[in-house]
Amino acid sequence: MPHLTRALLAFTALTCPLLAAAQDDRFRINDMALRDPHVFVDFISCFDVTDDNPLGYSVNGELQAAIQSDGDGDGLLDFSSLIEFLPLDQNQSANLMETGPADCSAPMAGTQCGPISQSQLAGDATLSSSITCLSAEPGSLHGYVPALVDSEAPCFASPTGALTLDLGGIPLPLQAARVGARFVDSPASSLDLGVMRGFVSETDADNTILPAGLPIIGGLPLSALLPGGTGNCAAHDDRDMLEGVRGWWFYLNFSAERIQALVPDVFRNGFEDPT
Repeated sequence: MPHLTRALLAFTALTCPLLAAAQDDRFRINDMALRDPHVFVDFISCFDVTDDNPLGYSVNGELQAAIQSDGDGDGLLDFSSLIEFLPLDQNQSANLMETGPADCSAPMAGTQCGPISQSQLAGDATLSSSITCLSAEPGSLHGYVPALVDSEAPCFASPTGALTLDLGGIPLPLQAARVGARFVDSPASSLDLGVMRGFVSETDADNTILPAGLPIIGGLPLSALLPGGTGNCAAHDDRDMLEGVRGWWFYLNFSAERIQALVPDVFRNGFEDPT
């Protein structure tokens, strides 16, 4: 079915671009925060740098600044991630969707976005009007405050797949990833109670070296920032297990606003099956 739907949308885009432009419903993440695990660094003492702290650097602060501003002055918001439905029909139990990074104009108010540059989690989203769509894996949360908030109905949850996320300059290679959120209004004007989740293996965390230009944490392996990782200063261990592999479940909450597309891009993948 996803293959057939994509083919029909591609044909529509080629024969009637104005109609095709109305067929995709896009939401840009406008607020996002890491909830679990927290990030700890050894800088004279052991500091939790996930949120505000005496060092003046926080992962969530850097992430928020990237989402909401144009720090390098190139006319684009520094970090933009879209959730796109092709199209969105909240009365159906499944909608074709994808997510991924895109170029979006600054300032954030009135932003317009180009096409998704790297399609991720493409396939059928599952919609519900009665049950929670996405939450944490049982036993994988570690009691941080603020706690993760579940995606409650009316809501959607994406297919499961690989997702690469730039977490305020920290690259996260997420496996078994999913995103979900609650629809605000019908048709949806925005998304809230969003959950983004995925697993990073200890091996991947050891091999992921943070960009040298990042303050305080630049040049370190990702695992050195995570409780239980080699060289991490935290007194506790946040590591989890997935199918016999040790690593960390990552959980983020987000919200997203409906945005306008710069150009029709339904046909960018031709007749390829996104799954």
